[in-house]
Amino acid sequence: MAASRSISSKLSHVHLNGQTLEGGGQLVRIAIGLSALTGRPVSIDHVRGNRDGKKGLKRSHAAAVKLLAEISGSEVSGGEVGSQSLNFCPQSTRSKSGPLLDLSQVSVKSEYDIKLSTAGAIFLVFQALYPYLLHVGSQAATPFVKVNITGGTNATFSPSYDYAAQVIVPNFAKLGLPPLSVILHKRGWTTGPVDLGEVTFLIHPLGSRLKDDENQNKKSPEPLSSFPRINLMDHERGKVTQIDITVLAPDQPTLNSNTEGTGSTLRQFIEQGTRRLLRRETRKLDPSIFAKSSTPPCEEDMLSKISSKDTPVPIKIHTSEATNHRSHVYILLVAHTSSGFRIGHDILGNIGGDRLHKPKNKGKQKQQPAHDHRHESQTEAAFSGAADLVRRCVEGFIEEISNESPNANADKKPDSTVRRACLDKHMRDQVVVFEALGKACHAGYGNKASDTETLEDERDWTLHTKTAQWVCGQILNV
Repeated sequence: MAASRSISSKLSHVHLNGQTLEGGGQLVRIAIGLSALTGRPVSIDHVRGNRDGKKGLKRSHAAAVKLLAEISGSEVSGGEVGSQSLNFCPQSTRSKSGPLLDLSQVSVKSEYDIKLSTAGAIFLVFQALYPYLLHVGSQAATPFVKVNITGGTNATFSPSYDYAAQVIVPNFAKLGLPPLSVILHKRGWTTGPVDLGEVTFLIHPLGSRLKDDENQNKKSPEPLSSFPRINLMDHERGKVTQIDITVLAPDQPTLNSNTEGTGSTLRQFIEQGTRRLLRRETRKLDPSIFAKSSTPPCEEDMLSKISSKDTPVPIKIHTSEATNHRSHVYILLVAHTSSGFRIGHDILGNIGGDRLHKPKNKGKQKQQPAHDHRHESQTEAAFSGAADLVRRCVEGFIEEISNESPNANADKKPDSTVRRACLDKHMRDQVVVFEALGKACHAGYGNKASDTETLEDERDWTLHTKTAQWVCGQILNV
């Protein structure tokens, strides 16, 4: 009997090596999220073992572990900052009819307030909580679960608020996940002066959804709180119909400022440079990537009309905001596609200098101040840095919307049974967990591949994508 219990324990408890593949915080977030969802205890050794510098949990990772444990009623050991060994043990049991928790055993509040002590990435904490709250949210007393998180909205190595709102949210909806609203109250940056931001998430849970059959004559409910089946190859990549630009940058310094103080601000320089480079680079691409142009509406602004004449599709400014520090510079490019998906690429950068130049008023001093060569040099460096950010962002975006993977072998003939997915590489990372949960919830139902099935081009998979797939395979056995 003891031997039987031992075998059962070994089968249910998952042990992960934190140095596997990407070997960073993503492995931890996905592991604890799936552990809470399935009731399977998880132990992780060598946490963030592949990271340079300090190993173990950082503050944002420890916060995610603590919060998910509190929300799910799980027990944790090794969850403190710096810990390189973590044990996450859910107390709820799995449903007899599926791979996820028995909802009758869980309770969930209608609202959670999470305050990070630093400008840690809000969207990485959300990544750990979201799958669990999607499943158990139906037990809340309200139609959705409200989660307020204070921290960093524009953080390094993390999705930004802008990328989440313009790319992740519409793509999740297109793939069949319930509505998700992301509301920005204040921006917070991890670069430069510490500045905490705040975001509210309204998470509509999984529930009884009616699914039309192919003839749309019959309707059958999917299982309660079942994750939808997701196969990216079921979705066409589509053609690009429009490109949106988001620019967050300071209005100082100015370039070619005259005696009246007018000139091109840094933010205007980035906007104009991004438009100009996009026009040039999109004209070089295969025209089949873009939808055929249509007559622009009468109310469209003059700049959009001009850009639509010399580019394959309209290029528009979606968001333009002034920031107050040279390290607070962000650019996001988003392609809308005819299939309803969004393909994005962004960059967060520092254009140099400790602070913005503010001319001093000497009161009664009538003489013009001496020529400030140091300020002039800093200004030139700032605009040079901004131009480099624009170049790198546009180059990455062009790679994302091209028909051919940037990792393709030029000497090898393309495989007609392989094609790029409808998502950019960073969005691809975000979908892995939901693909795996859909397979686990619908095991044995239409998951077999045919000999002629179109396959996804794996050359676009990042190390994060492969790591997520590995973790899901270990815990969900898919």
